[in-house]
Amino acid sequence: MGTTTINTFCGVCEHSCGMQVTAQDNDIVEIRGLKEHPYSKGFLCPKGMAAKNIYNAPDRLRHPLKKEGGSWKEISWDEALKICSEGLQDIKDRYGPEGLFIYHGQTYVKNRLAFFMMKRFFNLYEAVNLSSAGSECFLALMLANFATFGNIPLPDYENSNCIVLWGSNPLASGGLGKSYPQMTGLLKKRKENGAKFITVDPRRTEAAELSDIFIQPRPGTDGALALGFIRAILEENLEDKTYIEKYTSGFEDFKSFIKDYPLKKIEQITGVPRNTINETARLLATTKPACFKIGTGVEHHINGVQNIRAINILMSITGNIDVRGGNVFLNQTPLTPPDVIDLSMDKALGAEEHPMFVGMIKQAHAVAAIDRILSDTPYPVRGMVSVGGSPLSILANSGKVEKLMDKMEFTVVIDQFMTSTAKKADLVLPAAMFLERDEVTTNPLILQNKVFEPQGPWPDTKIWMELAKVMGYGEHFPWNDASEAIEFLISPSGHTVQELKQLPGGILDPREPGSILRDGFYTYSEKIELHSKSMESNGYDPFPSYVEPSESPVSDPETAKAYPLILITGGRYPVFVHSQQRNIPSLRKFFPDPLMQINPETAVSLDIKDGDSTIVKTKRGSVRIKASYCEGILPGVVHLAHGWEEANCNLLTDDQQRDPVSGFPAFKSMLCSVSKA
Repeated sequence: MGTTTINTFCGVCEHSCGMQVTAQDNDIVEIRGLKEHPYSKGFLCPKGMAAKNIYNAPDRLRHPLKKEGGSWKEISWDEALKICSEGLQDIKDRYGPEGLFIYHGQTYVKNRLAFFMMKRFFNLYEAVNLSSAGSECFLALMLANFATFGNIPLPDYENSNCIVLWGSNPLASGGLGKSYPQMTGLLKKRKENGAKFITVDPRRTEAAELSDIFIQPRPGTDGALALGFIRAILEENLEDKTYIEKYTSGFEDFKSFIKDYPLKKIEQITGVPRNTINETARLLATTKPACFKIGTGVEHHINGVQNIRAINILMSITGNIDVRGGNVFLNQTPLTPPDVIDLSMDKALGAEEHPMFVGMIKQAHAVAAIDRILSDTPYPVRGMVSVGGSPLSILANSGKVEKLMDKMEFTVVIDQFMTSTAKKADLVLPAAMFLERDEVTTNPLILQNKVFEPQGPWPDTKIWMELAKVMGYGEHFPWNDASEAIEFLISPSGHTVQELKQLPGGILDPREPGSILRDGFYTYSEKIELHSKSMESNGYDPFPSYVEPSESPVSDPETAKAYPLILITGGRYPVFVHSQQRNIPSLRKFFPDPLMQINPETAVSLDIKDGDSTIVKTKRGSVRIKASYCEGILPGVVHLAHGWEEANCNLLTDDQQRDPVSGFPAFKSMLCSVSKA
């Protein structure tokens, strides 16, 4: 085999950065960033550069496995497809299609073809209980944005004079189509060119080091802080009156609502001094354009959607929506919809608890499903499929998730590695990694071209197509290969596979800032809805009223006596993606052990030294983990990262108290205790 160079995009995380791979004799010679990519522009992070190590990882799954007498046995793909189809059909025959619970992870977020195939397969199965990692990530932001703007506005960092990073650290997690090294360079350059930075986070992250103003509110009070900024702006008449009158609805009613949030009250709730609130509000209102990056630090509370709604209104009254340098909108590439059958979601798990989530997203809710499945309410669920994710380590309250899995009569996992979830399955199907598959994604519309033929594993697309044939759905999967399927999928866009093959960087169809201001928003009023008719029609408060976290020193002082510290979880590592990559030595060396971040002042009061082994405990469970002194974390607050099997923070988290709209758990505002082990 000669040397070949293939243009593709990285599939390690959802940013899908452009990648160029040179290979020879089934081995990788060199990995480079693809300069033609309109977003990543030749940048790759260490995760992408480690693709060779992931590809060659000795513990990658190579063959289908079935559990036999408690041990794993390698089987052929033909036998695996037979076992899988018979197991799925048996569940459907005995419990109905709603008796199957499906969970897909981050892997499917940007892999449009794999998602299309999976969704079409389960639509034909008539499964209403297809859920995703979106039950805990991003979709709260989507719901809040749809309720305010009818679309999702994203920060235009390059043209902004004031950059607000709220519960987000893009210097560790990256941004749209940009790896974190690229985001680091971009934000530092903006700083050098005079842009002002505001960071809101209980932890002093890398992003906070850039800040002109750094604010550390009590976890879970972000919505109140946003209302405080709005109140301060209105008190000083700094709002953009012309923009508000022309492009928003409900402002007069909102002014009546905000009267219930005087700055003295906001200071008491958040712990942020009033003079800091005023100073920040003035900077936001007078430094334009300003853009906002809202992260999971704002979503992961029982008031997450309203937190984001409050920030959305702050952006709106300062005139920073759909303007260059503010938060702008993207054109969505039209694709062929996956569904063949129009399924009612009335029976989907979570529809009763979180009707707006299930109704708008057209998915079951993974966290709400936990108690429903354990109690056989409203019907028994006895089959489970997990694809491209590990719900046992990622969903809230892992102890309950394990009980859920123990209840299953047939479980299938599709993954590249033997995850904690896969270990509890009956059948494991090995998925090819991104260097071994053809795929397509959007923003930009770009092909992922396989570098190698997979030796054992199958691409997700092939798994679904072959399983569909065995299940009797073959007529709805008529394509001979991935290229034909991609052609069908992207046909509504007006583009072709041949066209994309000629364009290594793909096709980006930008939306000019101001076009929605001109043509109208996708809302009831066709304006930015400060009074959200969407929220109101679904039975929720049309204004972003502040709700105290259900487990806090204020709302639950009795629990706080036994659990006096506030626990936040889920801060990002730049070299890991959720529970992935810890088995890759070249990446693990950067963060070899799970750590609990704790302020030295708090640690000393507990007689805990840096590096001590500790026990972190909540009402749900306990975790043994090493303490790490962190000067920049708010005193009285501790942080645990997620994704560690040996110190699973989700043994501590609560699946019961959730945001009423999104159903998101309070991953970042719980009570805990910490003691020396």
